[in-house]
Amino acid sequence: MPLPRFRRHLSVLAVALTGLGAAVAHADEDTPAPAIHRPEVAEVTVEGANKTNSGTVRSFGQLDVGDEVDADELVKVERRLLSTGLFQEVHASTEPLDDGRVRLVLRVKDKASWVVAPTVALSSANTGGGLLYAENNLAGRAKKLAVAAQVSTGESGLYMGFLDPILFGLPQLKFSLEGQLRSDRVDEYRPGASQDDPEILRRTRLNSASLSSELGFILFERVRAAAKYRVSTIDAQLPDPTKPVTTEAFSTGPHLRDTSLRFMVGLDSRQTLHAVTEGLNLEGSYEVSVPGVWSEFRYRKFGVLYRHGIRFFSEHNLILRGELAVGKDLPFHQELVMGGTTLRGFQYRQFRGDTRLTFTAEYHFPLFKVKSLAFRGLGFSDTGVIGWRELPSDGILRDASGRVIRGYLPQTLESGDSATVAQGVGAGLRLYLNNVVLPLLGVDVAYGVNSGQVRVYLVAGVTPS
Repeated sequence: MPLPRFRRHLSVLAVALTGLGAAVAHADEDTPAPAIHRPEVAEVTVEGANKTNSGTVRSFGQLDVGDEVDADELVKVERRLLSTGLFQEVHASTEPLDDGRVRLVLRVKDKASWVVAPTVALSSANTGGGLLYAENNLAGRAKKLAVAAQVSTGESGLYMGFLDPILFGLPQLKFSLEGQLRSDRVDEYRPGASQDDPEILRRTRLNSASLSSELGFILFERVRAAAKYRVSTIDAQLPDPTKPVTTEAFSTGPHLRDTSLRFMVGLDSRQTLHAVTEGLNLEGSYEVSVPGVWSEFRYRKFGVLYRHGIRFFSEHNLILRGELAVGKDLPFHQELVMGGTTLRGFQYRQFRGDTRLTFTAEYHFPLFKVKSLAFRGLGFSDTGVIGWRELPSDGILRDASGRVIRGYLPQTLESGDSATVAQGVGAGLRLYLNNVVLPLLGVDVAYGVNSGQVRVYLVAGVTPS
C-alpha cells in the first residue's frame, strides 16, 4: 500500500478510535455538524530549495498526494519544516486544479548547512577549546555529521557523530551512530555546597573509548521510543599524589568493558522555530549494564525527564526542565554529577551521587537584531538535589570478580545519607544567526546562592556533547 494512503488510513483510524466516546455521547442529537470541505492533494511541488532534496522537504512536510488539506494543515506543514532547522523561511500554499483537487506548493529558503566553528569551554574547573566541523544537511537529505577535537582541563578527546532523522525517507524513524575517545580529569570535592573555594580531595585520570548506536521511533508526531546500545572501554590512572586522598577511586590495570542497553519512551511535542522552543516533552528511561549485554559491570539507571517550552509575546520564551535520575551500583565513571553547566554557580562536576533531582527555569527574550544576527538575553535559576541512597560499610564497591570499581572518599562516608541541595541564579546572552544552523555564542554569569560565589560560563560555537 502506498505510504500516503497508509498514513491517511492511520489518521482515519486514530480519529475514529479517539472520537468513539464522543459519538456515543451525542447519538441523540438530531442535526449533525456541517462537513468542512477539505480538497485532496493531487500534486506536491517544492520551490526555492537550493540544496535540500525535494523528497526530503516532502518527507518533513508529511502531507502528500491523496491527503486532504485545509488552512490549519498548511500551518502544521510550515511548523514541521521550520522546526527541522534547515530553512530560514517556509511558506506552504495550495493552487486549485480543474478537477477540484489542489496542488500543494512548498516554498523554502535553505540555511547554510555546514560550519567550521571553535569549541570553547570557559567555566570553573573546565577551561579549553577545540575545533568542530558540522554538516546539518548531508547530500541534501537532512543527515547530520559532526567531527570535533577538544582539549580542556576537565575533558579532552575526539568525537564523531552521525544522525539520520528520516531513516529510509520516513520521519517516523531516526538512527544515530556516535564514537568518542576521551580523557577525563575527574576531581572529587569535599562534600558541601557552601564552600567559597571547594577543596579537591582526590584527582583521577580516566581514559575511555566508546561507540554507540540508537534507533528511534515516532508515532503520530508525539509518541517517541528509542533503544540505544553502547560499548566502551574504561581505564583509570593512579590518583594525583599531591592531593589529600591517594587511595584509588577505580582499580588500575587492564581496561574494563562497559556495555549498556538503554530504552526510552515518552511524549514529545516540542518544536524550535527561530530560536524559540514551544511544546512539552515527558519521557522515562531505563539503562542496564550486565554480562548479558556483553558488559563486565552490573549497574542500572532509571530516569524521568520533563521539558517544556512556552512562547510569550511572539519571541519571548520560558523553558522549564526537570529531571529525576536514580542509579544502582554505579561504578565511578557512571556516577551522577552536578555542577558547572548542569548547575550554574558551582564548580564543574562538583557534586556526585547515585540519586539526583534537578530543575531549571530560563526566560529568554529578544534584545535587538543586526540583519540576520539576533541578540537574546535570558534569566535563569538552577536548583539541584544530589546524594547517596546507600553506601557499602567498608567504602568499597566491587564487581563480580572482586575488582574495585568505586572507592569512596572517607568524607563521603562520614556525610552518610545526607543530600546536597544547591541553587544558582543568574543571567546570560545568546547570539543566533538566522541563516546558519548553529548558535554562534553563549555566555552566562551565575551566582551560587549557597556559596555566594559568582562564576562565568562561556560556550562558543558548539560543544561535542
